[in-house]
Amino acid sequence: MKKYFIPILLSFCFHTNFSQTDSYKTTLVEFMKVQGDYETLYSTFDQMVLMMGVDSSNETYKDLRQEMIANLIDKMVPLYKKYYSEDELREAIKLFQTPIGQKIAESKSLILNESMQLSMQWGMEISGKLQEMINR
Repeated sequence: MKKYFIPILLSFCFHTNFSQTDSYKTTLVEFMKVQGDYETLYSTFDQMVLMMGVDSSNETYKDLRQEMIANLIDKMVPLYKKYYSEDELREAIKLFQTPIGQKIAESKSLILNESMQLSMQWGMEISGKLQEMINR
């Protein structure tokens, strides 16, 4: 009986760990969808394909897109787990389903684009001031 106990216990532990990972991954995808990040992955991939001149209507392309996005999500699970528990992701999902959460999700890419422009201008100002200091 003892010789069967350890393999059964190990099997249970591995199954439980994989189930938790699958559950976390599902929650992460839902989290990414409610904030618009999941769709951004698709559009980013599509933009890369257009730049490379690949026919995006091709089924092989669509399969590759699915595979690569799934691959990226798999890589992101440990990153998100490092900072957020699954319960925290669920709470964030609830937030993004509220009117203010939806507004945040809709405006964050606009704010990011505008803030990048502001940051570039700010960087140029810093460079100018530093150059003045050096030239004195």
